[in-house]
Amino acid sequence: MNVARQILALTAVGLRSVPHRRGNSAVIVIGSTCVVAVLLSVLAMATGFERTIQADARPDRVLVITNGMDTEGSSSLSRENVDVIQAAPGIKRDSAGKAMVSAEVVLVAPVVRRNGADAYLTLRGSGEQLMQVRSELRLVAGRMFRPGLHELVIGQAAQQQFRGLDLGKVIRLYDGDWTIVGMFAAGDSVRESEAIADATTVMTAYQLSAYNSTTALLTSESSFAIFSQALQRDPSLKVSVMREPDYLAMVSGYVHRWLKSVAYLIGGIMGIGALFGALNTMYSAMASRQSEIATLRALGFSPAAIVISIVLEAVLLSLVGAFVGIGMAYTAFNGQAINTLGGSLWDTQVVYTLSVSLPLVLLAIALVGSIGILGGLLPAIRSIRSTIADALRVP
Repeated sequence: MNVARQILALTAVGLRSVPHRRGNSAVIVIGSTCVVAVLLSVLAMATGFERTIQADARPDRVLVITNGMDTEGSSSLSRENVDVIQAAPGIKRDSAGKAMVSAEVVLVAPVVRRNGADAYLTLRGSGEQLMQVRSELRLVAGRMFRPGLHELVIGQAAQQQFRGLDLGKVIRLYDGDWTIVGMFAAGDSVRESEAIADATTVMTAYQLSAYNSTTALLTSESSFAIFSQALQRDPSLKVSVMREPDYLAMVSGYVHRWLKSVAYLIGGIMGIGALFGALNTMYSAMASRQSEIATLRALGFSPAAIVISIVLEAVLLSLVGAFVGIGMAYTAFNGQAINTLGGSLWDTQVVYTLSVSLPLVLLAIALVGSIGILGGLLPAIRSIRSTIADALRVP
């Protein structure tokens, strides 16, 4: 019998004996299940957050903020600055020749979560070219706000996550009540966590004299250098120009790194625990099967085949737990909408959906497979180190 057939035969024998070792086997399965379920649940948060932040990011759309600032909220652009930006080369224009530019102010609006806790939503005042600059925005209910009136449109993710944001409802802001006149979708992007109103009306209500940022749509990705250099050369401006994907990656970096760090820290700790559990279980199993293994060696089964079959048994038990954990995580978390403090996103709430993606599933399987290999290898090697005579000797 060749080595491959020996491995298959020995693995089958080992798996058939699993019901007689239910307690030991359950330790490996349950340990793997817990590792995968916890790891996937936290990584699903990081993946979902990153996907939401970058969902509508376009490399031909740029953000202009004050030089040295790292967020829109801390930036300040005068009306004269905005006029200069609108006249810069490289900006796409509509059929009437208007530059596709939206000068914006970024504030916060108080809201209440579904559980009753207080929270804050991004209040964005935008220019008249908003829908041209952000063509992915589409009204799904109601109408757009009218300039000069205290009216808002709300992202549907925010409407679903917070209380009192239904069509026709009123939000109390700094200068009185503002009516929700429309709901919009934005491809599950971060915009769906915002309330949007007319920029001039917001500035009047909050007694502001400057915008925070300017978003411009370029004629093409290659126009970035022309546009950026023109603004950098203008002595009246002190601004930074960033492609939208780069800006969003920068402002969301802290939260994304924190979520991934937590996932790997917890997953690593639980993985180590599962590894020691697998080692202890397999050592115990090998001790009880010492005579059986020695008999197999006496019958001509090679040590390599015995070692590989034991490792395969540990890996298969680990994978059973992995698939149970994947099923639990996918059922409980995938597609679930949650909200979290945005950190560098001005401490406003960002609504996003958890995503148990294929790469995360493959990562979890690889991790648990490695735990199974390590957990089975050392006990397997130890089981064949003693001589056949010593292993068969009855004490």
